[in-house]
Amino acid sequence: MRREGEERICYCMDRDVITAEDIDEICVNRVTSHIFDMINAIAEGKQKRALDLYYELLALKEPPMRILFLIARQCNILLQVKELKAKGFDNKRIGEKLGLPSFAAAKNVSQASRFKVEDLREAVAQCVEAEEAVKMGRMNDVMSVEVLIMSVLKA
Repeated sequence: MRREGEERICYCMDRDVITAEDIDEICVNRVTSHIFDMINAIAEGKQKRALDLYYELLALKEPPMRILFLIARQCNILLQVKELKAKGFDNKRIGEKLGLPSFAAAKNVSQASRFKVEDLREAVAQCVEAEEAVKMGRMNDVMSVEVLIMSVLKA
């Protein structure tokens, strides 16, 4: 809790008041960071770490379907990065094509290097299947994301 307070103060250092928008921005960054870290854990085959990050997101009251969306989005970005890298594009150009800042493009290129193109395509397909399972009532949302994390780890 103390660290979170320090983070808010540092984020708003030049102002006297912390607004609701500031807190939202910090929280969105934390969620995005957790998703990125979760994908890293999946890439490294660290099942427990990936699930721990998922449960932390749930504890932060992130809806499972939003987490699923963000996982799908990140897998799709990684697939695009991987394909552009294979075509010879450098990190800067990849960032420009995907609308990512250069530092984010570099991080995504690094993360994508841990996956095969086929695995990323399969991960995107599994995200679609997980969403469909929830919408069709075959599985609840929390379990659907758990199964997704487990199945992507096996890919």
